Amino acid sequence: MQSVSGFRLTTTEVFAYPTICFVVILWCRYKWNRRHLDKLAAGLKGPPAYPIIGSALQFIGTPEEIMDNIIKLIKDYSPEPFKICMGPYFGVAIVKPEDVQIVLNSSRALQKDRFYNFVKNIFGEGLLTAPVDKWRKHRRLITPSFNSILLNEFFPVYNEKSKMLIRNLKSELNKTQPFDLWDYIAPITLNLICQNAMGYNLDSQSKSGSEFEKAMIKASELDSIRVSKPWLYPSIMFSLYLKLKGYSNVFNSLYKLPLKMIHKKREEFAQKKIGNESNYLDVTDNERKHSKVFLDTLFELNEAGANFSYDDIRDEVVTMMIGGSETNAITLCFCVLLLAIYPSIQDKVYDEIYDVLGDGDQTITIEDTSKLLYLDQVLKETLRLFPVIPLILRQLQGDVKIISNNIVLPKGSTCYLSPLATHRDSDSYPNPTSFDPENFSPENIAKRHKYSFIGFSGGPRGCIGSKYAMLSMKVLVATFLRNYSVHTDCKFNDIKLRLDLLLRSSNGYPVTIRTRDRRPVYIKLEYI
Repeated sequence: MQSVSGFRLTTTEVFAYPTICFVVILWCRYKWNRRHLDKLAAGLKGPPAYPIIGSALQFIGTPEEIMDNIIKLIKDYSPEPFKICMGPYFGVAIVKPEDVQIVLNSSRALQKDRFYNFVKNIFGEGLLTAPVDKWRKHRRLITPSFNSILLNEFFPVYNEKSKMLIRNLKSELNKTQPFDLWDYIAPITLNLICQNAMGYNLDSQSKSGSEFEKAMIKASELDSIRVSKPWLYPSIMFSLYLKLKGYSNVFNSLYKLPLKMIHKKREEFAQKKIGNESNYLDVTDNERKHSKVFLDTLFELNEAGANFSYDDIRDEVVTMMIGGSETNAITLCFCVLLLAIYPSIQDKVYDEIYDVLGDGDQTITIEDTSKLLYLDQVLKETLRLFPVIPLILRQLQGDVKIISNNIVLPKGSTCYLSPLATHRDSDSYPNPTSFDPENFSPENIAKRHKYSFIGFSGGPRGCIGSKYAMLSMKVLVATFLRNYSVHTDCKFNDIKLRLDLLLRSSNGYPVTIRTRDRRPVYIKLEYI
């Protein structure tokens, strides 16, 4: 017992009362600092939020269940802004195109949310995940690598790899048992980005490519599990989980191929630097200039004082490989599957390809792709329905005012931007869940807000490789349909989605193929 001026306290009480007072003071300070957030939250609808965990229960479950919950949230609350609390972190989901435009273009909304830290074991601090200051520097330096002249020089590789896809698919020709498109398209898109951006041909390194693909899918699954299980947020707990599950080497396997390419290119660069150009004696200056690839650019920038660390180069290479292969492969698989589900649309695409390219085997040029207007509509409609990145999270560095109800989004809050939700807004698309390439006819595009389609995000942090993606996908689809017709028993409503880091089909992309009869599907009459 302790006595203070006749007031008696136990030893426990001596420690307990100050502790309670300290906790109350911290709580009051916390609530005071959040008063603007709480005031905004009180005026917004949203899923139930509980103490400590917030609305996190909505994002716990299998990848399929998480995707179903996201779609349900969109149906229940969009298109108006609605609140989402992830643990103690307050966020607002933005759906309307005019609001999306404001957020994506605001200098106060360039910072990626803290949840992107969970994927840095894959991407490091490449363009996707880098803090704003680092992103500004790297983006400014890297952007010239995707200018129109260099994109045009990629076409020989586009055509070469497209023909490789056709040869590989011959083993599935005229079979009645469906095969999964992913098994054939994913290796080709990886091969494409490695040769075009890294100067590394995977044709003779198929084992390395296969190992990278498998590691990428498994790493994506593991990181998505981490996001949905708060007890795995601490790095030590996640590392322990990986060891217990036997996945300790997944991320090391993911880096093997990128590091091999960097090492090879570094040796080449060092040889040129010391004047050992024996391998280049018969090459003109013009040819050398045009043979430069993305990885060459990184080393040259570093030599010129850009101060890229080895980790910086590795992170940008991994980001480019995944962004240029995995995302394209998913979109291509969805696109070809949709064309199999809707044979009349497939026929219309083929007619356009026939009109532009004829029935020969000539290579496709950049001028040819500019004439494939309906194919462009089909690809964009695919991205509208199945955006590869269905969620974009930005942490606000200052207050941002949006148009809807003149809401001011407070500094420190998170903006949840969902291309999936924006693309399925009935105000922009009358039949939002139907596959209709006419949504992207010039007339319909003119009627809609510019940011009603954000398949490649938008604003300053939009996708750096959007033109590369569209050109490569056009060549691959056009070459595919020139040689094969594609069929499936799958219906649109049979497509079930799952979310790891990217949006995928749970049941793969099952199709069969037949030899294409190279003639127009519709006979056109010409009047003289």
